[in-house]
Amino acid sequence: MVDLSDAPVIDTHLHGWRTSELLDAPAGGFAERVTMLGMCVLTSGGDPAAYADVLAQATASTPLALALLGRLGAQLGCEPTNEAVSAARLERLRADATGYLQELWRDARIEGLVVDEGFPLPIIPGAELQREAGIPVHRVVRIEPWIAEERDGAAGYDELEDALSARLEAAAGAGAVAFKSVIAYRTGLDIGHPSAADARGAFTRWRQDGFRETRAHAKPVRDRLLDRVLAVASVSGVPVHIHSGGGDPDSLVAYARPAGLFDLLKRHPQQPVLLIHAGWPWTDEAAFIASILPQVYLDLSIGIPWASLAIDRLVETALGVAPPSKVLYGSDEASEPEVAWFAAHVAREALGRVLGTAVERRWLTDEQAAGIGAGVLAGNCRRLHGITA
Repeated sequence: MVDLSDAPVIDTHLHGWRTSELLDAPAGGFAERVTMLGMCVLTSGGDPAAYADVLAQATASTPLALALLGRLGAQLGCEPTNEAVSAARLERLRADATGYLQELWRDARIEGLVVDEGFPLPIIPGAELQREAGIPVHRVVRIEPWIAEERDGAAGYDELEDALSARLEAAAGAGAVAFKSVIAYRTGLDIGHPSAADARGAFTRWRQDGFRETRAHAKPVRDRLLDRVLAVASVSGVPVHIHSGGGDPDSLVAYARPAGLFDLLKRHPQQPVLLIHAGWPWTDEAAFIASILPQVYLDLSIGIPWASLAIDRLVETALGVAPPSKVLYGSDEASEPEVAWFAAHVAREALGRVLGTAVERRWLTDEQAAGIGAGVLAGNCRRLHGITA
């Protein structure tokens, strides 16, 4: 086992929160909300009450929920039950939410958060989240809310593209560290190469269809806009984050494989692109792409922490296939900030085990393994996003 206990962490991908909403959330539902199933019910607009029995049974047997309750209970000095942990964390949040979170960040050696502001909506301003979190927050802007805001007023496709480009340029100028797309949730990752004429015609049909998310009308528009996003990012000097692989039930799973991005990535060989979630559960596919295209990177979130017993396999695949200097840690916290704390510990331990095995099998020396682990946890993120503080 490689000792990474002193290695700092930059969380490359997660989502913001409002303390007021944490306090208003049903206390008894904490353990359910941190599971993949429970979180997906919430993020896709479902009603947890409609699945109460299923969620309760799943949570009671889910390794992630059990481990998080055990570790957080120890951190809070209470029993590792949902009731006890929920009550203890709520008490800490009410007394001093920022102080409580700062204790968690120090414990896990988390030094910064790279936050996708596209969820939850309305957008939580980065300065507001940084005050509440008590830790540096680095802004990632998501293009889909801006497309929705600009399309109604656009006379045609060209105006929409120009408006989106202007907003991206302004965001980069204001300090955004990356642009983000969740096109996998809209029209799929099998990105085509429509001409300007194709996009103009599709935009007209899309508007006539009430802007329904169809692959017939919306897809040519969104595909060409994503091409434009990469071009603007290249000029602005920031990476592009693209959701790859599965997600909640709103994602188009049939069109979510990272291989669908291959032609787009080849058209922009000099533009850094981070495949958010490393294509999970098709991580081998994403890792292969990162192994042959110089500017493609992998983020390990979702697999960490929700793969639980399969996390080591995820890390082995990413580090064994892709260059480790292109692999970044992320948590994808999207419901409770304690998930980011938990995931950082889990990632550090998994990296220690996997890299320890690499040393035992004479692939790496101790020093090389420690350097790789430190890079995945923070160094690679700092370098890709230009984060110095």
